Amino acid sequence: MPEPSLEPSTEPTGETRPPSAVTANVVSPASQAGARGACAAEEGRFAFLARAGEALASSLDEPTVLRQLAELVVPDLADWCAVDVVTPSGAVVRRAAAHRDSALVPSVYAIAGRWALREDGSLGVAHVLRTGEARLIPDVPEQVFLEAARGNESMEDTWRLGCRSVMVVPLVARGRVLGCLSLMSGAAGRYGEPDLELARELARRAALSLDNARLYGEARQAQARTARLQAVTASLSRAATEDAVAQVLAREVWEASGATRVAVLALEEDGLVRPLRVLGYSEDALAAFHRPASGAAREGIQCIRREAGWFGSLEEFVARYPQDAELARSHGQGARAVVPLWGDLRARGLLLLGWPEPRVFPAAERAFLEALAHQCAQALERAALYEALRERSERLRQALVTGDMGTWRLDLVHGKELRDAALNHLLGLPAVDSSLPVGDLLQYLHPEDRPHVEAEFRRNQREAPGFFEAEFRVIRRDGGVRWLHSVGQSFAGPDGKVTELTGAMADVTRRKEAEERLQLLLDASRVLALRLDDVEAALPEVARLVVDHVATGCLVDLAAPDGTLRRVTAAHRVPEHDARLHAALGGTDRGPAHPALQCFQTGEVRFLSHVDFMRCEDFSTSTGHRALVDHLSPTSVLSVPLRARGRTLGVITLFTAEPQRTLVAADVSMAEELALRLSVALENARLFHDAQSAVRLRDEFLSVASHELKTPLTSLILQHNLIGRALESSGTPSLVTGRLNTAQRQVFRLTALVDNLLDVSRLSLGKLSLERAEVDLAQLTRDAVERLEDVFAQARCPLQLELPRTLPGHWDASRLDQVLVNLLTNAAKYGAGHPVSVRAGVDASDEAWVEVRDQGIGIDADALPRLFGRFERAVSERHYGGMGLGLYISRQIVEALGGRIDVDSQPGQGATFTLRLPRSAPLSVAAP
Repeated sequence: MPEPSLEPSTEPTGETRPPSAVTANVVSPASQAGARGACAAEEGRFAFLARAGEALASSLDEPTVLRQLAELVVPDLADWCAVDVVTPSGAVVRRAAAHRDSALVPSVYAIAGRWALREDGSLGVAHVLRTGEARLIPDVPEQVFLEAARGNESMEDTWRLGCRSVMVVPLVARGRVLGCLSLMSGAAGRYGEPDLELARELARRAALSLDNARLYGEARQAQARTARLQAVTASLSRAATEDAVAQVLAREVWEASGATRVAVLALEEDGLVRPLRVLGYSEDALAAFHRPASGAAREGIQCIRREAGWFGSLEEFVARYPQDAELARSHGQGARAVVPLWGDLRARGLLLLGWPEPRVFPAAERAFLEALAHQCAQALERAALYEALRERSERLRQALVTGDMGTWRLDLVHGKELRDAALNHLLGLPAVDSSLPVGDLLQYLHPEDRPHVEAEFRRNQREAPGFFEAEFRVIRRDGGVRWLHSVGQSFAGPDGKVTELTGAMADVTRRKEAEERLQLLLDASRVLALRLDDVEAALPEVARLVVDHVATGCLVDLAAPDGTLRRVTAAHRVPEHDARLHAALGGTDRGPAHPALQCFQTGEVRFLSHVDFMRCEDFSTSTGHRALVDHLSPTSVLSVPLRARGRTLGVITLFTAEPQRTLVAADVSMAEELALRLSVALENARLFHDAQSAVRLRDEFLSVASHELKTPLTSLILQHNLIGRALESSGTPSLVTGRLNTAQRQVFRLTALVDNLLDVSRLSLGKLSLERAEVDLAQLTRDAVERLEDVFAQARCPLQLELPRTLPGHWDASRLDQVLVNLLTNAAKYGAGHPVSVRAGVDASDEAWVEVRDQGIGIDADALPRLFGRFERAVSERHYGGMGLGLYISRQIVEALGGRIDVDSQPGQGATFTLRLPRSAPLSVAAP
């Protein structure tokens, strides 16, 4: 519509001159003729404003205020009117309309939609909204308007509604243009200056009412947001998981913001986003949420201090994040928001919002949504902490269950005993946490352990706070016996008295049982080793060890010569039952199903993990046996054969009775190991006795044989001597004499061997005798060396003697001479071609010593420990000969005299033998 034809003209003074001389009056235009009419008109204006003020003040609801404003104007001031307001986004929206003909009200709204009212778009409305100044067009020229409206349906409709006279007044409050009031009349010249003033006053009052309504609405919204925040806080306080937090946030944002799309995304530490709660998004969007964060999401994550992103339209969003343009367009043209959810240290996730239409985000709405996001971030942080706590608690619970452990706490102030589910499970109770009176646990203690555990408990209450630990048995509700290891600490209150004890208990049954089994095997092995010569006499001690460690009772039966079982020993935890067990269950007092008898007959283990008392009749053929079985009430029985070299030597039987635990598979393995050790010990004892008998027979034979050989050898030596004298007197050639000497040397050697064998037999039989007397060891050594001069000469061994004039002592001269001869002979044999030194003296402890040192082949280090053994040799018999008895006999003689022989040697550097003897007979050594 052309502006010049529709706008009023303006005089140079600034006053508006209407295009026609029509004067408008709200009551009657003709009343201006006189003062009476003017007064009446003024009164009418006041009355109208009074009604208008009352009507506008009657409500604080914006739509109601605008509707009442439109209804006040029609028909008193206009044929029809429209109320247009400026939205926060800057758009002009028609919020109220009225017409004399109510049927035409929709047309008033329709033309506003077709005109697309904007501050810079419509005719008088644009100017008023832009400048805040009222506009008056008293008379709209019909011809000009219709020419301008030709082809414009909206303008044609406006003319048909009636617009020959127009007023547009702004709604201004607190310096802001809130909208405008348009008044239309179908009569030309209907409005004049008085009407404009009235309209301005009405608009002023209406603007105040509208502003008050908006302020009230904002206050209500703020109150509602506060109430919603409080409700959200309460809901989030009950949300312990991130899914529950996301559900609360999505629901509240959906209801409060009017958004049609809401997504709450969690951010993983690896950069992936995971949807927690999604409303209104498509399947493609859901798939995109599972990809690594990018674009708006990544920026929202990375910018810890950056505010949320608020985008009033699609264009704003795409301009900021062009990489997300394709996905954003699929969500529509409306506004959207990206609000990071930040915890104390890192981003916990994102809140994505979308609206179907472009919009402006008021500061209050932004603050409200950001407050919701902040609360959600804190709740997500709490949920993460709760989840971490749950995971740790679950890991702790699993660790406790896996490790057979439980925790406890004694609150001495309130008299409460707190046990966790794991500890109750150990006790055979329902696996739940419990709070019971202090001392409830004591009822489960084993009767044998209760006194010392109660004493320890009382001591920890009396003494200063500190750590403590104990091991004891408990009897579970199902009757099972378990070992528990308890560690804890006591705490004191301000007065220094213990107020609390807390700790943990671990089931160490398997360890204790393994320790008991191992200790039993060790103790049994030690007992058997000490009684190798009489194992049967050690069996009662072994049976007592079994009872002390693993069983209630133990029976040992061995095979009799007639093939039956004979009871050797029986032991019970109650010693008074030993004799009854031995008598009532011994001999043939066994039924055909008796485990020991079946074990002996088959050679296989018989294990009854749970004794069926209905079968006890088969165990025995005597009433006494059955009565004893009923009295002892065994709960498990184990019989293991004692086998060696394919023979069953006997049976060992173990049984348990309440309150002791029943035997298990591990006890079977232990019993088999014990039976093996008993079998080996019994077999070794038999072999030992057989070997002793054989040795005794051998030694007796050697003794007899040596004596028998001694007689012809003595006779042979005498004959050689006689022949030698005869040859000397007859002048026999030296060849014959040499051969006779050779024969004599071999006879002497054979005599020495026989003497050695005789000495060995005497030593074995304990018949080696000593005849002590005063002996000069220095002279005895000189004599031995002198007798062996030919031996050293033949071995080409120069002799070096360093002997004192005398070296007296109390010894057996003949036996000591035998030792010296052995040492000197060995030096000549193994040191051939090298010097041999012989020294003697007395040391500081008044011990006499004789040292024989050669520079021969020496002795290997690994041969030194066995050098003095019977029949032991450090060198090849082929090269040096001998029986390996000389050093053995020498050591036995010297030790019988209370002394010792030491040797020091290295290969290739010779050997040094040192004989050390006390000069007087030791009190602890008596001659046999």
